[in-house]
Amino acid sequence: MRVGPAGYPDEAKGKTKAVFALLENLGLSALEYAAVYGLRLSEESASRIGILAESNDIQMSMHAAYYISLASKDPQVRERSKQRLVQALRLAPLMQVQRIVFHAGGYSGHTQAEAYSMVKDAISGALEISGRKSKTTFLAPEIAGKTTAFGSPEELIRLCSEVEGCIPTIDWAHLYARSKGEVQTKEHYRRVLQQFEQGLGKVFVDNMHFHVSGIVFGETGEREHRPLGGEWGPDILPLVELVLEMGYKPTFISETPDSTRGALYVKALLQAMEKDDR
Repeated sequence: MRVGPAGYPDEAKGKTKAVFALLENLGLSALEYAAVYGLRLSEESASRIGILAESNDIQMSMHAAYYISLASKDPQVRERSKQRLVQALRLAPLMQVQRIVFHAGGYSGHTQAEAYSMVKDAISGALEISGRKSKTTFLAPEIAGKTTAFGSPEELIRLCSEVEGCIPTIDWAHLYARSKGEVQTKEHYRRVLQQFEQGLGKVFVDNMHFHVSGIVFGETGEREHRPLGGEWGPDILPLVELVLEMGYKPTFISETPDSTRGALYVKALLQAMEKDDR
């Protein structure tokens, strides 16, 4: 299993070399590079990140821009969104990035069937245009936190079963918000993982990628991310218990407001549960 933060730790003050040294010193083993406001990297900088990640044994993923909207009513917005995925796919191998996480966007007034077709076409097109130079780099759409956005478990399972090079990201806080607090117990977590495993098989089991954080939600889903372990949900302890029980090897990425602290919380939970199992 791997655990790490979303985005560079504040303590490293944005200095790339310090980021990886800090993660290694903290015993964290993953990093989700935050390109949420656009990917502004030269190939030289991307390669430097990849070298540092490899030398410090940090597993890399990337979160693409928040403003991707693959089912927008505006064809130009759809095209720009697709090109952002193309750019990410081209730089990913240099950065040792194994999966590019992204939100597909809202339904934008389309039916779910219409939105699905547009999202699928865009993702397939991005993979084709980029040539997908690295067979170990996947596009990884994530569960959406709002019911008005594309990204239900059913949509992701279907999408990833139909598009080679596409694997899901399970954002447990988003699922908790989207389902209005339904995911709470080990059995709830088990049902979700079984659903994905039955739909996608070994490719899912071998590439499990989880986002975790606390969250508050309203009638249409997520409102705000919060730290782990507070009075809000979801409780990830049953998830950690289940992962260890089943022998799964996911990557946990903390998306809490202080993501490094959140990652250390997950690491501590895992270590405590592993100690109890001995």
